[in-house]
Amino acid sequence: MRKHQVRVAVKPVKTLKSLLVHPKDKQEKEEITDCVYKIPCASCEKSYIGETGRKFGTRLKEHKTEVESITSKSFTRNQRASSLSEQNKSALTDHASHDNYVINWSAAIILDRESDKSTRWIKEAVHNEEGQQSLNRDEGRYTLSHTYDRFLATSHHYRGKNRKKN
Repeated sequence: MRKHQVRVAVKPVKTLKSLLVHPKDKQEKEEITDCVYKIPCASCEKSYIGETGRKFGTRLKEHKTEVESITSKSFTRNQRASSLSEQNKSALTDHASHDNYVINWSAAIILDRESDKSTRWIKEAVHNEEGQQSLNRDEGRYTLSHTYDRFLATSHHYRGKNRKKN
């Protein structure tokens, strides 16, 4: 650059400040609040999408406790048949107990964060819509209009899940 009379100031990419100073501690996944999350099944390709304003670890523990309370019971054939007709609090629990599948708790991830509750419900609905294999019984607390179908169909995350027509 000097031979063309262009002055250049070289700045180091890594400085001592960038290596040593971290103003915020990294937050553990279980401590994150106001999020949309995904819990996959270990036995199949399906996943459960949910949202919470509380700590993610607290909500995950509630799901886990409910699933374990149902799946740990021993039933007679008659009791098993009647339990299959019952609908549990969570679709995740139904999947584990009715289909005898195992939930992959360690692979649970946070998909999105949003402090505004109504916006978080919309994000949950979008993630439900994008998911190919959803365990959810419904689209969540917010139902997306079918006007978004074309947009979601062209999105790179969308896998073509069939929507119920209202």
